[in-house]
Amino acid sequence: MRLKLRGKSFGGRAVLGPLSLEVERGDRVAILGPSGIGKSTLLRIVAGLDPAFDGRLTGADRLATVFQEPTLLPWRSARDNIMIPTGCDGPTASALMDRVGLPGREAQYPRQLSLGQQRRLSLARAFAARPDVLLMDEPFASLDAETATRMIDLTRDLLDDSGAGLLLVTHDPQEPARLGARALRLSGTPAILG
Repeated sequence: MRLKLRGKSFGGRAVLGPLSLEVERGDRVAILGPSGIGKSTLLRIVAGLDPAFDGRLTGADRLATVFQEPTLLPWRSARDNIMIPTGCDGPTASALMDRVGLPGREAQYPRQLSLGQQRRLSLARAFAARPDVLLMDEPFASLDAETATRMIDLTRDLLDDSGAGLLLVTHDPQEPARLGARALRLSGTPAILG
């Protein structure tokens, strides 16, 4: 995945300035910066969710996204939440649920799971898609310290095993080091990578 951004504006206000970003399979990059600087906007551009930017996004990489909120289908079981969007089979979905610490919960619905469990389910769904690059938008925010540590360790192990790259958006300067990611900072108006 390669992004050559000349700029991104909202309502005539420049939010992101010129920047280049490249993340390939096996690379790990974290984007840091204060709230409102444009980190999530940058991630949405990379994910293909915001095509209204001036620049060029290239690469045939297979991407999967984990958002801050789990974005699960509330009317579907946990296992269906993995299988339907990714097309993986039942045994693969169940194995991933085991891997993220949700064994035996395949038939439960998202409302029957805690926030930490929903986030683990979202992580399992992302890896079921077999991504070349995993995109994560503050996935550990609002978790207690112990749960966040377990999620970071689990994410690092899944990345190690799969060989997927990582583009992480975070406020926490400790998360990149714990995930083995190179930290880049967004700053300025409009924001650029420094």
